[in-house]
This record gives sequence, C-alpha cells and structure tokens, in this order.
Amino acid sequence: MLRFHSNRPQDGMALSITPTSVRADDSVSPITVDGGLWPLLVVKLPRCATMQELEAYLAQRVSYLDRCEPHVCIIDAREVHMPAACLRQRYTEWLREHEAQLRRWTLGTAYIIQSPAVQMMVSVMRHFARLTMPFMVTGTQQPAAAWSAERFQEVGLSQAATRIRTYYALPAS
Repeated sequence: MLRFHSNRPQDGMALSITPTSVRADDSVSPITVDGGLWPLLVVKLPRCATMQELEAYLAQRVSYLDRCEPHVCIIDAREVHMPAACLRQRYTEWLREHEAQLRRWTLGTAYIIQSPAVQMMVSVMRHFARLTMPFMVTGTQQPAAAWSAERFQEVGLSQAATRIRTYYALPAS
C-alpha cells in the first residue's frame, strides 16, 4: 500500500509517495523472529506475507544458521492461510539452498499449524526440499515448546531445556 505524507509540515501541498509495509486493511503483518531464548528460535508467520517480508525473514534465518550452533525452531503458522505459489516456491528453494546448514545446525522444527491445508502444504514443501531432520506438528504453543525442550535434553543441552521449560511453565521431564 502507498501512504501519502507531506515532506514539509508547513506545506500541505508538497506530497510525496512513500511505499510502506502497511497493508490495504491498515494492519502491519511482518514475519517475526525471536531469538530471545536462543538456542530456541521462535518464528511467527502472519496471515499473509509479501515476498519482501519473506526475503527479510530468510536473510534473518541465514544469520542464525551462520552462528553454526545447534538450535530448534518453532514456526508458529496458526494465522497462515494458503500462501501464494511464488512464496511457497521461494521458501522451498531456500530450504534446498540451505539444506546442508539446516541438517547440521537445526535439531528440529516444531510447526504450530491449525489449518489442515497448511499442514499438507508444509509436508509437501519439506518433501520437495528433502528435509529429514526431526519435526513435529501441533495446533498449540505448549506441545511445541515441550518438544523443543526434549530435543535440547536429548543432545545434552540441559540448560536450554530447563530455560524453555521455565519460560513456558512446562513440567520437567
């Protein structure tokens, strides 16, 4: 969407056009990446994303892969509706391009998905990208967090597992 604003507040006649990420319905809907509980990475996907937002997310994801540290990713896709084919294709290409890094550093991915159509889409994308690392699909945050903590526990990252269990108020296992 394009927003109009004045370059000079004193002159309401001098308008410029500035592209923004504001959508037609005035809702901003970026992809968010939260590394605050690293080595847990929590990604929240919006109902719909633009190619620009996807590319920004992918660049951010690469920066986490470039740390060369084992981690788990929770992808919260509860709001996602069927993304455009170009977005699905680009994401699948990115998965293939980064397959070696993903296999080496991602201990697993927990997907939070409520739509059966989106669940099927994720399954197809993972298949075409040849991803074989552990994953799980759930409809809510708690099982995703518990699964993530277990992945850390299994590889000896007990402090990360404990921090996640504490943050999400999960019972110790």
